[in-house]
Amino acid sequence: MKITREADYALRIIAMLAKEKRQIEARQIAEKNEIPYRFTLKILRKIVQADIIKSYRGVNGGYVLNKAPSEITFKEIIEVIDGKIAINHCIEAADVCIRSGECAVQRKLCNVQKKLAEEFSKITFADVLDEEKRMNKS
Repeated sequence: MKITREADYALRIIAMLAKEKRQIEARQIAEKNEIPYRFTLKILRKIVQADIIKSYRGVNGGYVLNKAPSEITFKEIIEVIDGKIAINHCIEAADVCIRSGECAVQRKLCNVQKKLAEEFSKITFADVLDEEKRMNKS
């Protein structure tokens, strides 16, 4: 499984908003994260629609977290951007596999996928903030 660039950028955007704890304009988000502006807007739109961040329009507009960092998981952000986590197409859509339910490989991959999703569910943006503090102390 490979996280898309869009999901990677979304994770970085949420981490930035969690760290800044204030409303930030889209252009600043794009510049600080070195993401093309139009791509940033596309990502922000998806995250707003998922009710993870709020957007404010106008001269003093910008974006801010709509939840506490401890309530936002990596899994949630990845799935908002990329859809359900699936390490193989036969797991994502059972009708793709002619042996669905009877395939030992599929069962093993399902176990790996379950563990991966569980790990992503455990990581919150409060953890990211804590990690950043530890890194800055070194």
